[in-house]
Amino acid sequence: MRRQRQYFRKGDLFIYLILIAIFSTLGYGVTKFKTTDAANAEIYVNNSLKYVYPLQNEEKDIFVQTDIGGVNIKIKDKKIRVTTSNSPLKLNVKQGWIGQPGEVIIGVPDKLIIKIVGKKSEKIDEVDFIIK
Repeated sequence: MRRQRQYFRKGDLFIYLILIAIFSTLGYGVTKFKTTDAANAEIYVNNSLKYVYPLQNEEKDIFVQTDIGGVNIKIKDKKIRVTTSNSPLKLNVKQGWIGQPGEVIIGVPDKLIIKIVGKKSEKIDEVDFIIK
């Protein structure tokens, strides 16, 4: 009579339960992170802040003058995008809509940066991390 191979042991069950508990705790912790709502779009031309527009639900069209002619920008549904540009490859147009804090549209030939910033925290002394 042949012995059957045993693929699953009682110790394996204990290890699996510990791993499931650890990953469940980590997954729950991730959902507790504070999310910041997008508040404004900062528009930089030639590395200097030129305009700050609040993100709004109503549609708004903006023209921003740049070194190679200018770009048309649209704000709608608390998102922003570049609709037309005079740059040869039009990469800033192809980047599409952005609406989350930290997202950026970069137009290299235009020397244009559009950055989404969130609402400022009420705690002034709040520090995320310190690098030494």
